[in-house]
Amino acid sequence: MAFLGFGRVNGLRQQLQEAQTRNQNLQRAYAAAQNNRLTSDWINQATSADSEIRGSIRLLRNRARQLVRDSDFAKAALRAVRNNVVGTGIKMQAQVRMQRGGRLAEEVNSRIEEQWTRWGSAKRCHAGGKLSWYDIQRLCVTSMLESGEVFVRIVRQPFGGSQVPMALEIVESDLLDDDYNAIEKNGNEIRMGVEIDKWGRAVAYHFFDYHPGDYQFSYAQKAVKRRVRVPADDIIHLYLIERPGQTRGVSAFATAIMRLRNLSGYEEAEIVAARASSSM
Repeated sequence: MAFLGFGRVNGLRQQLQEAQTRNQNLQRAYAAAQNNRLTSDWINQATSADSEIRGSIRLLRNRARQLVRDSDFAKAALRAVRNNVVGTGIKMQAQVRMQRGGRLAEEVNSRIEEQWTRWGSAKRCHAGGKLSWYDIQRLCVTSMLESGEVFVRIVRQPFGGSQVPMALEIVESDLLDDDYNAIEKNGNEIRMGVEIDKWGRAVAYHFFDYHPGDYQFSYAQKAVKRRVRVPADDIIHLYLIERPGQTRGVSAFATAIMRLRNLSGYEEAEIVAARASSSM
């Protein structure tokens, strides 16, 4: 009996020492890193940026677009940012200097700016002939904020009688195959449709040859989805990189989607209740 009592005392003493050690470690740790009853439901995982984006990119993109369509708050926020970034359009000012004296060659610069303005008309700078250079800027900023990213394809041929063998095609992010992930024979990795080399540099982009959501005109679609590999030299991928190694963009409305949706539901409930009360 004495032996059992002595062993029990030693066990209690060891537990006490372990508890004191844990308390000392917690005191040295960050408060935000402690696990207690207030943080037990906090989900946190050490996942990469692409791992987090892969499972959410499509839903975030579609829900953000729905908010911009239906929420005046989201629409006004998008319009305010776009107007402040683009304004009346980002201009080009040529600053070619003379070889002697280093002064600006005003005549040469004027001719360059004149040709730039001429190329910026919708029929010359846009492959589809619908968007001017100013319209392209506004659409790119809008799409990058709303959908998280947008692609500009450089088409190396003249349009609309232009003497410049170049035009731009705006490609919506839906056309990049989000589900295409593979390892190529040359060692390149394909992440959500973006082909990258061992350094993470974009090598190519794998687009569908038609919009996968254009189901209203399904008669014009092909029976089998076909991907087109476009070299990265022909693509300008506009998106905000918020973490190292991030391959795709995330909508700027990602953190506000739930709050704006709840706010819309709350306003609707208040209005319905007020109308019902008035009808009584």
